[in-house]
Amino acid sequence: MSLYTAILPLPVAVPLLFAALEIIAGLSRRSRIIQLQKVLSLVALVINLVVALLILSFTLTGERIVFQMGLWPAPFGITVYADALTGIMLVVVALLALLLLPYATASLDSSRERLGYYPMALLLLMGANGAFITGDLFNLYVFYEVLLMSSFVLLALGGTPSQINGAIRYVVLNLMGSIMLLLAAGITYGTIGTLNMAQISERMVDAPYGLQALIAGLLFVAFAGKAAVFPLFFWLPSSYHTPHPAVTALFSGVLTKVGMYSLFRTFPLFFPDVLVAWQPFIMTMAALTMFVGVLGAFAQPTIRRLLSFHIISQIGYMLMGLGVALTPGPYGAGFGLAMAILFLVHNQLVKTALLAGGGQIELEMGTGKLSELGGLVTARPVLAVIFFAAAFSLAGFPPTSGFVGKLGLLQVTFSTGQYLVAGISVVVSLLTTMSMIRLWQYLFWGKQNPQLKPRPNLARPATRNLMLLPAAVLVALSLLIGIFAEPAMSVVQTAASQAIDRAGYIEAVNPQPAPTPAPAVAQEVTP
Repeated sequence: MSLYTAILPLPVAVPLLFAALEIIAGLSRRSRIIQLQKVLSLVALVINLVVALLILSFTLTGERIVFQMGLWPAPFGITVYADALTGIMLVVVALLALLLLPYATASLDSSRERLGYYPMALLLLMGANGAFITGDLFNLYVFYEVLLMSSFVLLALGGTPSQINGAIRYVVLNLMGSIMLLLAAGITYGTIGTLNMAQISERMVDAPYGLQALIAGLLFVAFAGKAAVFPLFFWLPSSYHTPHPAVTALFSGVLTKVGMYSLFRTFPLFFPDVLVAWQPFIMTMAALTMFVGVLGAFAQPTIRRLLSFHIISQIGYMLMGLGVALTPGPYGAGFGLAMAILFLVHNQLVKTALLAGGGQIELEMGTGKLSELGGLVTARPVLAVIFFAAAFSLAGFPPTSGFVGKLGLLQVTFSTGQYLVAGISVVVSLLTTMSMIRLWQYLFWGKQNPQLKPRPNLARPATRNLMLLPAAVLVALSLLIGIFAEPAMSVVQTAASQAIDRAGYIEAVNPQPAPTPAPAVAQEVTP
């Protein structure tokens, strides 16, 4: 067993172990336990990031990592799998979780800390990591449930009426998606005879097209609901603005992106023919998601509600890349998926930075209402510059990751004849630019409201700097991707080529064929 195989289960084991330690420590109710939880979270997140970087460094060479839990061969045991797509997702989520830890420690009130923010954040990380590395459809459902439970607790921390209302809507609508996923897993096992992803891929091609379409439809509804694709997005804007801003920033980089990852993983692997046949449907959903999301943003009166609708809008671009993932073109098969992966990473970085910066303004000024804010460019010039860069990266201006991602998606959609969707994406980019200019003007331009006074505990330089850290680092990474676009393109193209290589996935996992009974041998009967 190699080093990389041995460390593959750690993205699940490490957050789970440290979350358990923090929960046990929290039972003592001593005043210093919160400090211990912060230290344990820091250690866990650093280990998690190091492990994720090791996995990514190995998989970028074109190799895959497979670990059979309990040393049971597939499909009889649980398979844990990683390729470059897995490695990218592990690294980005690990980085976001680590950067948002100082943001949370600087801004969280003591009541939320005592109620378990730090162990719940680790359990959320465990659920996301488990979804990234699992090679078993049922265990994908299990990790989605871990995500759902931990995110529900984080949404409800604080117990305000708006939080409880948003958390109930969130959990009810996401449970419907979980039911679809469980139903898909049950039908798959009852008809295909396995839940191992490699063996599902191997057997699905021989299944009747009607069965393939049924399972694909259930999985699409489940994952599209988790990703907030039109028309399954209503849970997101009704819930993301209610919790503490540290929770919203963490959610923006994790929850919907796990749903998109699941679509990127399962559809090229299980349903390549369905993915091609459903291209008109997927592109229509992408266009509607982009357009409805950006239009909804114009009608929002607060920072986080406005940015929540932009999360929905940006998901449409990722879905657009999935729609042309297997379409032949001058850039080769898989280029659309590569651009979708790059855009997903870009969105994780930039959207988290915007929500962290917007949340900092809301916490410090005591309100997130756009009509009550303004004039912060003189009081907070550094934050104004960081927010400006993040906003224009979201809109797709050079030299940022948003420009590279949108340009690549435009290239592949034009080259494959998807002119209408490409045109809609350009219009949505222009509307996004207008929305971001409007938001920046409301927050930083004009005169400051004399009735709003910064909260003393959040206005201290040390606290401000800790809260500025994640947005500054993430915007810097967005600029680096934009400036050094060629290495970034190479990374995502490696990930996409592995994701669409069904034969390579099956060979790496190497599921053992189920034993078949020996044929009966007719014996000659002598009179």
